[in-house]
Formats: sequence, structure tokens, C-alpha cells
Amino acid sequence: MSDLLTTADDLRTQSPERLWGLSAESVYSALAARATGEPIRDRLEPHLRAETIRTNDERNSDAVVSIHEWVLAKLGFVDDGTISLLGMVVLTSDDPQPFIRATTVAQFQSAEMVLRSCSEIEDTVPRRELDSLLADEWDETVLAPLLGSLGFLTIYPDSVELERDRIATSLSAQQTQSTEAAVADAYRDIFSHVVPSADDACLEDLVARVTATDPTDGELVVMDVATLAGTSTIVVDEADLEEVIRDQRREYESELDTVRSLLTPSPESTVERVATDESVPFDTQPEESDQADDVWEVAFALVATATAHPNLGTFDVQFVTERWSSVTPYSLYQALSSISGVDCDVSDGVVEFETVPETVDAASVRDEYMEYLVERCSMIQRRVAALSQASVSLPPSPVATESMVVQEYESIDSGAVAPTYFTYTLVDPDALGEQKMDEYVGESRGLGRERARLRRWHDNRSSGLKTYTAMTDRLFSLGLERDVEEQILRIMTPFDDDTFNEYVAQIRRLLKQGFELRLLTRHTKESWEWQRLQRNLLSEIKEHRDQVTVRTYSRFKEHQRVTPDMDFRDLGEFGIHGKLQTIGAPGEGAALLGSANFMENSYDWNPECGVYTERTQFVDAAIEFFDIVWDISAADEVAMERLREVPDPQLVPTYYTEW
Repeated sequence: MSDLLTTADDLRTQSPERLWGLSAESVYSALAARATGEPIRDRLEPHLRAETIRTNDERNSDAVVSIHEWVLAKLGFVDDGTISLLGMVVLTSDDPQPFIRATTVAQFQSAEMVLRSCSEIEDTVPRRELDSLLADEWDETVLAPLLGSLGFLTIYPDSVELERDRIATSLSAQQTQSTEAAVADAYRDIFSHVVPSADDACLEDLVARVTATDPTDGELVVMDVATLAGTSTIVVDEADLEEVIRDQRREYESELDTVRSLLTPSPESTVERVATDESVPFDTQPEESDQADDVWEVAFALVATATAHPNLGTFDVQFVTERWSSVTPYSLYQALSSISGVDCDVSDGVVEFETVPETVDAASVRDEYMEYLVERCSMIQRRVAALSQASVSLPPSPVATESMVVQEYESIDSGAVAPTYFTYTLVDPDALGEQKMDEYVGESRGLGRERARLRRWHDNRSSGLKTYTAMTDRLFSLGLERDVEEQILRIMTPFDDDTFNEYVAQIRRLLKQGFELRLLTRHTKESWEWQRLQRNLLSEIKEHRDQVTVRTYSRFKEHQRVTPDMDFRDLGEFGIHGKLQTIGAPGEGAALLGSANFMENSYDWNPECGVYTERTQFVDAAIEFFDIVWDISAADEVAMERLREVPDPQLVPTYYTEW
């Protein structure tokens, strides 16, 4: 138990809460690995890649394999390394996820209680309600995340969203049903894959040999699976199934011999026609008879056929029971025995006449009967051929393996699969222009060769490389072109210069659309640096100053206590070093981070590198980091009034003046 708790805790994700790398689809793939003898790790690989894309995270693959092995055993899909009957029906299903979920509810009583209680709440379930239903550490660490992984719940820190259709399907499957019927349905499903060319009647005959129970009509349903999950584990023996198929084939071969003999009756008469007082009409059945009209109709039809064709003295009873469903062999015998001049025997599936009346006032069914025998002979031949070709290999080959992987990838939110570019700055002669490059190169032959090499590199660089200027423009444009719900532009940069002026038109348009600008920068005591920010940015957006907030983050080193009468020139200082821009919220916005300050050197000259991405998880992490620094810098917010006046060289961060 402790090992399981440790493994589950290692795989547990926070928001939403689930077990990393585990899903209904991955459970199926793990079961398929057990069935085919492959390593579970290999089968899980595409699921783990999808999970990495989905969560932007990785976990220990040994722990992922371990939790899958535990799930397979706990759900009863595997018994001591052998695939169970329940596991087989999951493997052979085209849509196994509902089976896996229903089995989970059947095997975990606490899961049924939690899901029933949650489903009684009409709206979104508060997280505290779910927590109140979790009885102990096992429920909290294993059960709740497992229900999240299997798609019943989406568990957030403050709320729980229910997949009500999935919950309803799994709960409704937990009904009382005959175990014998569920087992018969399961075997029918297995036989349909072992003998794929067998017809329904053949499958039913095979099941009856194994279980002495006829399967229900239709395909295996979720309730069958839930019933199997609630019974003792059934392990199927391959040799037993082979014997069942062999015995049934022999029975069909014997039946085929019988039908063939009926198709080729002796040319000599085998039935004696006896004289009666008068022709026997259809309406001469005894008044006291309680037989239905159908029984008398078929009885007279057979007698008339044998009278007209004495060599047809033997009839297949199945011809009668299939055409007239209300007729049974016993009722037929009773009716025939009541007809004057008839002496017959009904046994071993045939009616054999010894005597019939010379004349019968009824129509012969010889043509219909012979056509039936031909069709039945062909049908039995097909069944014999199907069972002769059957190759029992348990468990049957997994059906939905490829579709499981496809569904896993289709479940990934589009925001998790978004453009991600390596962002760089490297001198671009064409972008900087001939005049500027000529001034830079001058008469230097070495710089000339460097310019040529840089030009060739820029002309042939891969599509995954994007410049800082292009990606900054894309990030700002995203806010202008999309209907962004969270209208916040975040910029973290220790240093800035005239580069702000190059993007101020886009920033102004964003502010005009209602955006808020949060600028997080390094504190400086140099007035000219504040003046530059005022000139290049703040003065250009003065009509939107109320939508702009500037904070600094600077702390003096070595825990030096600062007092107003200190000489600040003697203090060492540290502060913002990260370079980050984000726009919008995760799922709708973008993030750009790397080594480049918001300066000309960083955007045009210095070799810089970073990453631009619109991936939901990455943007979420970037915003989370920015916001924590932003929050702890609240005391260092710079008043717009002070920036207009430009502070004196000895400006001290507010943070210290309040100590």
C-alpha cells in the first residue's frame, strides 16, 4: 500500500488533478502489451509523448509503468500474468473506454459512492464537496486522481467539473444481472473474434457448449462488463476452446451428412400409401384438438408432399420449426398422429413417414423443401469451413490499439500544440541596411567577410528560427488581432532604451483597446534612465497612463538594512535580470523570453537567444512566474507623478523606506 501511495503521489498533478500518464486509452494499450508480450513501456510511449505535450511536464516512466500494472491487476483484466475473460472482452472492443470506466466503478466501491454523490449536485461541484467524500489518504492520493485520469472528473483546486454522461453510463451499468448471461455474452464476443467468419447461430452453439447458457441478443454491453467485474476472475483455457470448436465442427459434419442424405433420397418409394374411406381434407382435424392452425397446416403440407412424392419419406424438422415458429417437434408429432392413414416417427431432428393416405386435399411443399435443404447444406458447409479455419490464440489480437493512440492525441487541447520558435538576434546585414553596415564594416576585410557569411546564414536559416523583432511584433499583434479575454501585456526587462519607441504605436493601440500594461524593471538611481523611459514610452501613451503600472524589483545584497541617512554609493544591489513578455491568458496568448533586453543592442547587434511560444502550459508558467515577482514588488510601484518629475539620483526604492 505504501509503495502505491508513493507512486501515485509522484504521478499526481495539481490542476487539474490526475495521475500523470494514465488514461482510459493508456490502460487499454498496457493491456494490449500484456496480451502481445510486449514491454508495457513501449506501448505507453505514444501516450507519454501526448501527456508531455498536454502538460508540458515529464514524470518517471518506471512509476507510470508501475501504476498501469497495478490498474490492470486491480480491475481484474490480468490474473497472475494471464489475461482474464474480462480483459479479453475489453481487448476485443472497438470502444473499450466505457468498459474500462464501468469496471473501475464496479471494482471500487468508494468510486461509486463518490460519483453518485457528486452527480446529485446539479451545478459545478465545489472542491470542498469532493474532499468531504474522500475518506482517507488512499482516496485523496489514488482514487480521486484516478477518477480524473479516466475522464470522470476534472478536478481543479477550487471546483470539480463532471463528465455526467460518462458517470451516468458507468453507474447505470452497476445493475443486477445474471452472471451466467454476462459470461455467455462475453464468450460470444470472444468466439466472434476467434472465428470471425462464424454466423450468429454458430456462435450461439459454441457458447452453449462452454457455458450451457444461450447469450442474449445483440453485442456485449457495459452492464455485462460491470457484472463480470463483480464476479470471481475467469481465466479462459485455450485448449478448452479448441476442444469446443473441434466438437462443434464434428456435430456440424454429422448434420451435413444428414442433410445431404435428405437432398438425395432413394429413387424407390420408401413410404406406403394406404387407402382411406375418402380423401383427407385440411379441415378434418379433430374437434377436440387444441393444436393451432399452423400446426395442422404444416402437418397436412408434409403429408401431402409424402403422398405426392413417396420417395420423400423423411423430412428435416428444422424446415418446419424455422418456417412456422409456433410449431414444435412434439406438437407436430401429435398433429401427424391424428391424421387418418399416417404412421410416422419424429426423432433425431427428422420426421420419418412409414404410411400416408393415398390422397390428401392439401398442397405439396416439395419445391420449397428442396430449396431449403440446398440452402441449409450450404450454410452448414460454411460453418464447418469457418470452424476448420479457426486458430485459437488467446487473448485475441487487440482491436483498438491504433485508435486509442489517435484518441489520445485528439484529446490534447489545441493550445498545447501551438507554435514554438527558437528566437534569436544575430546581426542581419539586410535588416540593418547598407548604410549602417558600411559604417560598421568600414575598410575591414575581416568584417566584410563576416557580413557576407552572416548574409548567407540569414538567407538559408531554418524555419524554426525567428528574430526577436519578428516575435515581439507577433506577440503585440496577437493582442490586436485576436479577441483576447485577459487584456494584459506583461513586460519584464532590466534595461530599456529607444527600442520602446519602435513598438509604442502597437502598445498605444493595445491600450486603446482596453489592455493594461504591466512593466517590471530594474530599479535605477540614475535619473537619465527614467527620463529615457519617460521619453520613449510614457510620454507617447500619456492619454492611457491610468492603464500603465511600473514596478521595480531591487534588493540590496547581503541583507543590508537600509536607512534614509545611509550613503547608497556604498551598497551593492541586485534586481530584475529576466527578460520576459506575455500577452493574454494561457490558451489565448503568447510568451517571449530569453536573454534580450528591450534595447537596440539586444534586438539588432548582440547574439541573443530565447523562445517564443503560444503553448498553453508554457504561457501559464511564464505568467505565474511574472505575477509572483510582480506581487512581491508591489511596494516598489513607481508613481506616474514621480516619473513625470523624474526622481533625483538618490531615489530609494519604496520597499526600503518602509522598513
